[in-house]
Amino acid sequence: MGHEELVRHLIRTAEEKRDGILARAREEAGRIAEDALRKAEVLEREARDAAGREAERERLVRTNRARIEARAVRLRARAALSDAVLARLEELLSRLPVEARYPLVAERLYREILPEIPEGNIVLRADDRAREALEPVASDPRIRFEPLPEGEIGGVEVSDEGGAFLLRNTLRSRFVKARPELLAEVSRRLPCPDE
Repeated sequence: MGHEELVRHLIRTAEEKRDGILARAREEAGRIAEDALRKAEVLEREARDAAGREAERERLVRTNRARIEARAVRLRARAALSDAVLARLEELLSRLPVEARYPLVAERLYREILPEIPEGNIVLRADDRAREALEPVASDPRIRFEPLPEGEIGGVEVSDEGGAFLLRNTLRSRFVKARPELLAEVSRRLPCPDE
């Protein structure tokens, strides 16, 4: 074998090795690419799942927040409605002293506290219409009449001369006493906030 043939043989051997190396490199590159593609698909699926879980968590948080806010709005609306009903009741109650039946109501309020009135001089507070109705009933010389305190809307108050005790049977005091029961009744009749 001559020199030229040796060179051609070496070139062919080198080309065969090169082709073998390239084939193996292509196979390795293909495996690396397939592996990278599989890993990328897994990472994409995991990222999609994580994003889905995060989106669901955020949806739940926002939905719960919206429910809480909506419930609070309904509760405030119920409270405002209850207050409006009670204000209307108080307004109607404040009209009672000008009605024809009021003197009978004032006398009845006085008679309710009469057994609790102690011996001795007392001050009986009533508005003008109640006083007219009560003067014949409470004609005892130990009783002194005075006007009801400002803010009262009718009825009677009794105290001793020194103010050591006070019996109050006014329309406002009865309304204040009945207010919790009235609120419960109004609340019972209103739709629940979750309905």
